[in-house]
This record gives sequence, structure tokens and C-alpha cells, in this order.
Amino acid sequence: MKAYTVLEMHSQRLIAFGLVAVLLLAFVGLPRVFAETSGAGAYEDISVDAAYKMIKEAQVGLVLDVRNQSEYDLGHLYDAVLIPVYEIEDRISELQEHINDPIIVYCKAGSRSQVASQILADYGFTKVYNMLGGITAWMEAGYPIYTTYHYVTVNVLEEEVLLQIDPLLLYQTGCTSCGCQSCAQNQTCPNTNAPSNITVTTIEQNENATITLITYEIDGTTYEVTVTQTLRWSYNELTDEINRTASLVSTEIAAEEMSMQFNSLSYIVQHTEYNLALYTTLTPLDSETYNSSFTVMNYAPAGKSEVTSFEFVEFNTSVTLSQQYAILGKVAKEVGKVYEKSGDETLAQLAEGYYTMQEEAEYLAKLVEKQLQEYNVDILRSSAILMDAGSIWNCVNCLVWIAINAALDPTCTVCVACVTGIIWAWWLVVVCIATCAYCIVSWAAVVLDCCLCAEYMGWIDCPFA
Repeated sequence: MKAYTVLEMHSQRLIAFGLVAVLLLAFVGLPRVFAETSGAGAYEDISVDAAYKMIKEAQVGLVLDVRNQSEYDLGHLYDAVLIPVYEIEDRISELQEHINDPIIVYCKAGSRSQVASQILADYGFTKVYNMLGGITAWMEAGYPIYTTYHYVTVNVLEEEVLLQIDPLLLYQTGCTSCGCQSCAQNQTCPNTNAPSNITVTTIEQNENATITLITYEIDGTTYEVTVTQTLRWSYNELTDEINRTASLVSTEIAAEEMSMQFNSLSYIVQHTEYNLALYTTLTPLDSETYNSSFTVMNYAPAGKSEVTSFEFVEFNTSVTLSQQYAILGKVAKEVGKVYEKSGDETLAQLAEGYYTMQEEAEYLAKLVEKQLQEYNVDILRSSAILMDAGSIWNCVNCLVWIAINAALDPTCTVCVACVTGIIWAWWLVVVCIATCAYCIVSWAAVVLDCCLCAEYMGWIDCPFA
């Protein structure tokens, strides 16, 4: 056996330690997928901060969104290209021009983008970066996204109104895959037995009140629902440029030993440059307090807009009816600023509509304060939707129908109440089926408007178009 000197042994130890150190450094430098090197089969995980820096410094050839279309429509990174993960292999040719460019891949939280990144790497794409945490982590870090859908929370502290405006995408829940089921396991779906022998009879009617009796049968049992509507207040202002109309209708629905009541306030503005429709439902707790309110306000310019928008507003503080409208004006103003400062020309077009919503909401707030003192009481829970539907005819006609005609036709009032969740009791499930069917037949022309409006918003493909 060869004998080693102390110096030789020390040198060998140094070499061994050096090799170990080199190997450790190599492995520490690798990301979790061991893909620091480029080439087929390799991609790199990066943080949202690193991704933002790359995009900001124009070091990216392509930003690839691999979520579903519905998720993309709610919001996406600026200039991102959508190819759902399950379509990438079939559409790989569309990406060939970027085979040697840096590509940032993202999804909702990072799982689908990891799969997509591996597919791209396997096809020879050399600079693939998987953004960890997806668009959720991106938004949580405060980085901007392209979106016309927001979630606004309202808090009032010592008369100071505090608003928090976030992308609605941050609050998205439920399944994001392609195969959602309508009824989950261990969940009972509603009974959909169809009613028969439906009759609608007007018992009493005058200028300010209507009493209607609705009868129907289910499994041989006859049910009766009485709907009483009373016009409590109306307003009209007409000039050369604008026509404002408003009304407050009280509705009481009684069936068997149960009953419920709610008020409906509608506000319609027809201007030479725009149309605006606002509809509020108010469910009372007692004579001095509303339990809840829900408001829809839609703006439509005189001409088709390139984009549509949707803002869901939730109040975390009780407010009076006039305060609610004044605050919705503030919300519209701040959302308008968001669009105006977005840096995107298309989004900036929405700002004017929201500034108009601000003016009309503030006008209505003053009107309620002056003329509806009796109804200007505290609301415990308030929520609202502000939207720029873009289509002057379809969407406005649809909302005007909800605001005015639904208040005049008792059967449609019950239908609207059912589908918006204002009324929900076991005995009203069948009433909803019956009355909505009657209402749709009675108002077929306006249903077409609502259908076309929904298609314009991108929610459905209208089968009647």
C-alpha cells in the first residue's frame, strides 16, 4: 500500500471538499424543477416580482395565459395571449415564432402553468418561465391587470367614506375547470315539478294600486298567491336634453300563512348622449329600518362601446337610502379614475360613463333626501352593481323593463324577485317557475333585448340572435 505524506493527504481533502462545494452550489442554484439550464425539457420557476421586472424591462417575447376563457375575461396580465393548457399541444404551431424568446407562463395559482411550461419545454422552447403563484400572487403583490370587473368594499368611519377597489378576480371562487357539475355530491337539487292550471286574476286596479291573485296546482294541490302593489311616489323632469323619471312602488306578496314585503325604486334617465337605468329593491326589517337593499345601475352611451364593465359594490356599514346613492356616486368617480389612469386607451373610454353615473347617483341622493324622507331610513346591508353595458338599445331596454314594466306587471315582479334572490321560500320555488314562464311569454320582445344584451356583455350566445 502506498504511503501518503501529511501534505498529500491534506491536499486530497481540500480537493474533495472543493468538489462537494461545487456540487452543493450547483444544486442550490437550481429551482425546484432543476431547470436552470436551457434546452429541451427544461423550464424555470420565477416569482411574480421577477416576472414583473422582466415585463417592465421589455425582456419578454410572450406572456402566455393558460387558464380558461371565462377566467381570462375576468382579468389578465396586459398583452397576455390566451391558450388554455388543454389546447397548447394542438396549437403549438401558433407559438413557434417564440421558440427562442423568453416566455412567461401563468395561470390562476401556478398548477396549470407548470404543466404548460413542461409541454413547451418538451417541444423545444428554450426560455420558458413558470410564474409561481399565478395571477393570484400577481394581484396580491399589487401589480396591475387588465380588467373591467372590480369588487368594491365600502366602509364609513365617522362620516369618512373609505373605498377599497380590487379586481373581482381576487374574489373568484368555485371550480375553474371545464367540467363543473350543477349539483355537487351530497347536495340535493331543487324539486322542479311543473305547476299546472295557472291563472292570473286582477282583483282590483286603480291609478296607484293593483291587487292580483295568482293560483296554480302542484300534484293536485291548489295554491294561491296574492300580490298587492302600491305606487308610493313618482317624479318627472323633462327638458330639451334630458328626461328623468323616478318611482317608488311597494309590493306585498302573501301565500298561505306567510307574507313578505319590499319596495322598488326605479330611476330612468334619457339624455341626448346617453341612457341610464337604476333599479333598487328594499326589504324592510321594520318601519324604521331596511334589512337589505340591492341596486343595479347601468350606463349606456349613444353608440356602441368597445368594452363593457361590471363593478360589484358591498357596503360593510349601514347607511340611509340617500347616503347609499351619494356613496355610489363616489364609487363611480373612483372607478372612473382607475380606468382613466390605466394607461390603456380602450379602458380610458369607460371613465366618462362612470363620471356620468357619479352625477346621476348624486342627483338621485338629493332627490331622495328632499322628497322621500319617510323612506330615507337606515339600511343594514347594501350591495350594488354598476355597469357600462355599451349597447344603447338592448341593455337599456332590458333594464328599463326590469325597472318599470316589472313594477307594473305583478307576475313579472314575482319573477324578478325570485331570480334576484329577493324572495326565497319553499312555497315560492314553484311560483317562480310559473310566473317567470308567464312573464317571458308576455314580454317576449323585451326578453330578446335582455338576451342580446347578455350576448353583448359576453355572458352567453343568444339563441334568438
